[in-house]
Amino acid sequence: MKLSLKLNKNNFSDLLNKLQNLSNIDDTVKMKIDQDGILLYSMLSNESAVLALKSFQLKTSEYFDNFNNSESFDFIITNAGKFVKNLKFFNTENPIKLEINSKKLAESDVYHVRSAVFSNGKLKISAVGGEEFKIRDLNSAGLQARLNPKLSKWKFKISKDDFSDVKKLSNINSEDKILHITVQNGVVTINDSTKWELEVDKITQKNEQLIFSKKYLSNINDDKDFIEFTIFETFILIRDDSSNLMLSFEQNFEE
Repeated sequence: MKLSLKLNKNNFSDLLNKLQNLSNIDDTVKMKIDQDGILLYSMLSNESAVLALKSFQLKTSEYFDNFNNSESFDFIITNAGKFVKNLKFFNTENPIKLEINSKKLAESDVYHVRSAVFSNGKLKISAVGGEEFKIRDLNSAGLQARLNPKLSKWKFKISKDDFSDVKKLSNINSEDKILHITVQNGVVTINDSTKWELEVDKITQKNEQLIFSKKYLSNINDDKDFIEFTIFETFILIRDDSSNLMLSFEQNFEE
């Protein structure tokens, strides 16, 4: 199936920023488009577990001006970082079109994007859609069920200013690749081994310690006054109005 779409020029840069953010997780990004919504996500996983996953749930009408198909389309973007850099050459003052060539998946109502061409009358950027095996297939309903806050164990919050300090301290002390979240007598601190420690919250939680990778700090949206970290059995969830960031952690002890 061939499909011709017109991108919303007001939100084109926002879409690119989201794709770039996802490319920090993994350089393969999946875009699932239907009439109601766009699910954007990337993940890092091994054979047994998902180590990191970030997803955005967007309204189709806010990013495409003329999507009125009843079918769903899966676009797997490989080399996403380079893909975004290419698309940034477009001037959003001119209409940007997207021509999609897709093939229906066997025993499914979903169309797999084989090729995509972005153009504005002057510039054309082409991309080949990645194969299905490149990234695990997820859907919005499954993600919502998996990341239901009611299934969490505990949570804490960190102010925007404190989170900014955490990122700055992590950049200065970049030798170690991990951060510790420690709860001791209800006091939550984020620390980097013996180099620094910052108190961020007070909760009524038993003593615990978690570990996660520093490299995902840039994937945490910090445009709100407070960022909430929700702790599940095996991962941390950081959620905002349009995105979910899931980070696997190691548990050191529970008392």
